[in-house]
Amino acid sequence: MGRGLAIDFLALNRRNDALRRGDVAGYGQPAIRRNPMPSAQIVSHNPAAVHPPAGGYSMGLELTQHRRLLFISGQVPERSDGTVPEGFEAQCEQAWRNVIEVLAAAGLGVEHLVKVTTFLTERDQVVPNRAIRRTVLGEHRPALTVVIVETVDSKWLLEIEAIAAE
Repeated sequence: MGRGLAIDFLALNRRNDALRRGDVAGYGQPAIRRNPMPSAQIVSHNPAAVHPPAGGYSMGLELTQHRRLLFISGQVPERSDGTVPEGFEAQCEQAWRNVIEVLAAAGLGVEHLVKVTTFLTERDQVVPNRAIRRTVLGEHRPALTVVIVETVDSKWLLEIEAIAAE
């Protein structure tokens, strides 16, 4: 009896997930979205009581009225063929290209980034990382964390993960 009940709950969850995505309105009918939510409003918070950010980022970002969130797993500096560029700058640019590709696959761009975490392997990478990030992001300033770590594969000199919102 318990097993049959679990199957019913799984079926119900799949149907509810489809409804939330707007795939179906029930019985295979397309969903009608009467009041689509507007795009996210992103408000930057850099209070005067906190030391101002020096690296081109915001201390905090507030999202209001967002429709979706995209969580981007850590992007390593590998090309689609599995090769890794030589040197930190080339690897940093490749990792950002990978982030941008994931954003694009979801129909988003760098302007939708609300949080970026960069994992570097050496302190001397901070300045070139900042310069490349500023080039990629332009005037956009997401919340940001940079950490010095050891990567899973020693050929990777950094990894970038991110959260985007629309």
